[in-house]
Amino acid sequence: MNKKIISLVLALVMVLGTFTSVFAEAAPKADAKKEEVKKTETKKAEAGEKVEKVVGKDNKIQYVIDKKLVEGYEDGTYGLDKNIKRSEITRLLVLANGNEELAKQLQGSMKIYSDVDAKHWANGVISVGTTVPSDANGIAMLAGYPDGSFKPENDVTYAELAKMLVVLAKKDLTADMVKNAKWATSWMTWAAQLGILDDVNVVDSNKAANRADAFTMIYNALYTMKEFKRVPANETRGIISNLTKDVLTLNQDSKMEYKVTGNTVFVTGKDAVRQQIVPLDKLDLKATDYYLGSLVRVLVNEKNEVTHIIELGNPAELAKPEYATEGKVVANNVWKGVADYTIETVNPRVNNAAAAQKEIKVGQTYATVKFNDNNIDAEYIRFHNVDVKGKVIDLKINDKTEFYVANPANNQMKKVADINAALALIGFHNYDGYKLAGVYAGFDTDGMKANYKAINFNEAKRHTAKVVVFNFVNKAAEGEKFRVIESSGSTFKTTLEKTDGTLVERNNVYDTSRFPLEYGDKLDVIELDTVREGSFYKTLIDHSSSEFPIVKITKVDSDKKFIEIEDIRGEKSFLDIRDAKIFSDKRYGKLEEGTAIQFAVKNAKSNEAKVISLLGDAKLRDSIVGILPTADKAQRVGYVVDVKNVNGVWHMVAKVDYNLFDEADRNGYATYIVANEDVEALKAFKGTDKKISFKVFERNNNGLYIATDIRNNDLDQKEFDAYVKDLQEKLAAAKKAEAEKQATMHTLGGKTLAKEKYTKAEIANKAAAETARENLVKYQEAVKELKAAEEKVNKLEEELKLAKTVYTKADLNQGYVNNRVKAFNDLLDSDTTTYAGVEKIK
Repeated sequence: MNKKIISLVLALVMVLGTFTSVFAEAAPKADAKKEEVKKTETKKAEAGEKVEKVVGKDNKIQYVIDKKLVEGYEDGTYGLDKNIKRSEITRLLVLANGNEELAKQLQGSMKIYSDVDAKHWANGVISVGTTVPSDANGIAMLAGYPDGSFKPENDVTYAELAKMLVVLAKKDLTADMVKNAKWATSWMTWAAQLGILDDVNVVDSNKAANRADAFTMIYNALYTMKEFKRVPANETRGIISNLTKDVLTLNQDSKMEYKVTGNTVFVTGKDAVRQQIVPLDKLDLKATDYYLGSLVRVLVNEKNEVTHIIELGNPAELAKPEYATEGKVVANNVWKGVADYTIETVNPRVNNAAAAQKEIKVGQTYATVKFNDNNIDAEYIRFHNVDVKGKVIDLKINDKTEFYVANPANNQMKKVADINAALALIGFHNYDGYKLAGVYAGFDTDGMKANYKAINFNEAKRHTAKVVVFNFVNKAAEGEKFRVIESSGSTFKTTLEKTDGTLVERNNVYDTSRFPLEYGDKLDVIELDTVREGSFYKTLIDHSSSEFPIVKITKVDSDKKFIEIEDIRGEKSFLDIRDAKIFSDKRYGKLEEGTAIQFAVKNAKSNEAKVISLLGDAKLRDSIVGILPTADKAQRVGYVVDVKNVNGVWHMVAKVDYNLFDEADRNGYATYIVANEDVEALKAFKGTDKKISFKVFERNNNGLYIATDIRNNDLDQKEFDAYVKDLQEKLAAAKKAEAEKQATMHTLGGKTLAKEKYTKAEIANKAAAETARENLVKYQEAVKELKAAEEKVNKLEEELKLAKTVYTKADLNQGYVNNRVKAFNDLLDSDTTTYAGVEKIK
């Protein structure tokens, strides 16, 4: 654009301010916490300046010059005979209308017209002129041509400029009037009626307007509006945690709740012609989950009304627009003003970080976090398998980096203080190779060159993370608790009550996650992340269920830390209410004796109440047995004073507390009959400071009650049963030891039976030893006899051998031989008998 033209436009804008009060300073808010989104600092609006009435074209132009609304060219002239382009007049009017900051914020974020690219210098002002309605009538100043173009470099015509100024100034202009207007007759007529064409001679409304006429028409419109002022736009950034047709909430923070209207524009980040801007009243909010978790830039006006929602990313697609895909570093126009580039990981279709990590495949893009040597401070986040040299890109983390978690499935949609807070929600483990999926980031790139070479620093390009979004977490957030006062009817609205008694309306029309049922029955207590449609939902007390009995309060601790309760059957217990959410004393009675309540406890073994629902004089129902530890109307607690047998019947004397819930309210001593199997256990409690609990039943003939179900009052039933079992085992072992002692030890003449047995055993052992020695001697003698016999046998065998030799060689007398053989046989028989005897002795 010509430098002189820019000078004229900017000079005019500097003084003109605004025709209409489109934006004003937002109300101051409480100091933001560290984790809250930082708001753009707002400037205080300048006071409006009334426009003086002047007469005549030259005077109107001179008024603009005298007020320094415009500056001339370098040669001192104002180029009044020159034309002005459509882009230039749009910039002048948008900036003069107070939207300079807004135009900067929208620059490059959308492509509305086919011939106005995101990189076009006037993209921001044209976006504002097309999407921001006039404060006079709610109609946008620009509409473009029927073919979807804007023709920014064409000269603006009288009719086109008249139309722009009429939209800014005519308060009774309606959408139907615009729709039915005849070009250019209607617009020129309305301009004339408003005085915008005073002192301007228009021969052909379709001809280009010169600067003298344009400045005159602008003065006339300014005078019609009476005053002008400039107010900057306000911008914030965060994660959508609630989006309805009435309310936008960011970061699950009630302080970041904004009003939306039908004119609020949702910018989706698509590049298709005129497809990426959608008025909120055209959005299908039944697809609520798509918008929940989206990272957005939000522009608001002085009424805290949202004018634009610019989507930077969402859980389904990660970074916007579509050309920002897994593993690609892209120069992202949609993120202009936030970051220059974006990068993202793979995005598995799962609900939490643990499941996402398991879905990462080889070659897919994922992220890891690098810590400093102290393993506490994160140094950078690294993206792997990226389309850059080396396949990785490191994004430096500093104290200006913004971190968000955006996991609607786990009800975590907010900004967090730092990366450590984000990683804590993810369930991150600080070790090498821990992979993160569902992450996208915006970053800037810079580098430094050393002029004086003696100064040494890293001259390589450095990438600094501006925004990092983690789409998967493991930890689920706890929602806000409400009690249903009126359930959903034909209007599909539910009236909810907060613990302080405040009533809120919940619109169920767009609640597709629970439609058409489960909005909460009357007097149910439910948990929601907010009262938005389609929100995270959990029933804490089901009013109609027997799992949540209706009981009455029988006593309230003076400090209101505990209450005593009793059910319809007389079973009693108490509730620790110190941390309980209590609904509420505004409608159904107070927290006092006689009031009926329902409750929810942490678990069946706990008396710690999470929620109390006061129900006034409601009828009692159902039992608390099995829901929390109880005591019935026959329950007693006390100390064991004595255990004794009277006429074969065991009795227990106890000092009894008749009021279980007040140790100061005691009523002396009482005697009870007890079962034989309880006696030994009771003896262990006798005279100690340990209490027992027991139930009492009808009197016997002597007027005594019977005590049963005796327990250690300091232990729960499971612990007490284990204690009794251990005691019984010890008792049985002691009895066995006593029996063995009695069987093996007794007194006899001053000596124990054991010693006597030992003495007898010793004597018996001596006799056995003597017998053994005698047998040994006999054995040794028998062995000697055996050896002697063996020698005789050997001698006879030698003689027999000799005899046979002699008999063979010499024909000896047969009778002599026979006699010698007989003698040998006789001797052999005698020796064999001796041998057998010896063998028997062995």
